[in-house]
Amino acid sequence: MPFKHILLHLDATQQCEKRITIAIDLAKKGDAHITALFCQTDPEMSAIVGNHPVSDDLRKLAKTAEEGFLAKTEEAGVRASVNSALCTSHAQVIQAVTWAARTSDIAILGQYDWSKNYSAIPSDLAENVIVHSGRPALVIPFAGDFANIGTRCLVAWNGGRESSRALNDAIPMMKDAKIVEIFAIQKEGVKRPSENELVEHLDKYGIPAKAAHAKRENVGVTDLLLSHAADESSDLIVMGAHGHYGVSHMLRGGNTREILKHMTVPVLMSH
Repeated sequence: MPFKHILLHLDATQQCEKRITIAIDLAKKGDAHITALFCQTDPEMSAIVGNHPVSDDLRKLAKTAEEGFLAKTEEAGVRASVNSALCTSHAQVIQAVTWAARTSDIAILGQYDWSKNYSAIPSDLAENVIVHSGRPALVIPFAGDFANIGTRCLVAWNGGRESSRALNDAIPMMKDAKIVEIFAIQKEGVKRPSENELVEHLDKYGIPAKAAHAKRENVGVTDLLLSHAADESSDLIVMGAHGHYGVSHMLRGGNTREILKHMTVPVLMSH
């Protein structure tokens, strides 16, 4: 079943333009409706502690983003609507986007350049939305162009609940894939459904898949995944939101945060 309702997070960054393009392309494939939510704080006011009014500058940024989004969707012939949540704190941004995601099929979010420290949007927005919304999220890197997403998919498999959910949440994006690789990262003594069983599962949907596996040895999971994705020319990584570590570990760091920080291709994550 294709995605029928897409949430798109809008902001005032240049990278938002490619998220709009990706959302439109995904909507066309499933005749979906895009609900866009402009949500951020005022870049000039983010350092202020405590309550302060929403600035006119932020209202202008929202209006510009909303009008630009509606113009692009109208030109593309895609059904769309747009709302704004003008926030005065990062906590408000996280809450607004998370709540909006809960009533969608998938959320399209952005990665933010941690080195530039764009203060209007919390750097951990994506991981919070993924963990607390109950919906899958497609996270788009801030660098690079991604004309085709889902033609060559890499599924990170560790046998856990999150991996299973991510795999099945991603099926609408893998229906037109040329190949899906189930990449199992081995851990000694752990029993789990095998990668070959997942290949058979995807075959029921007519999705071509193959199995591969790797031993961690002295290489971290993030480096292993991103290196393998580059070797296979993958255009989408599918993975559980925090592997086998648990939420408390994820919030301290770990695989989820490292992938979101260093990702080089779009990543679909579920928790």
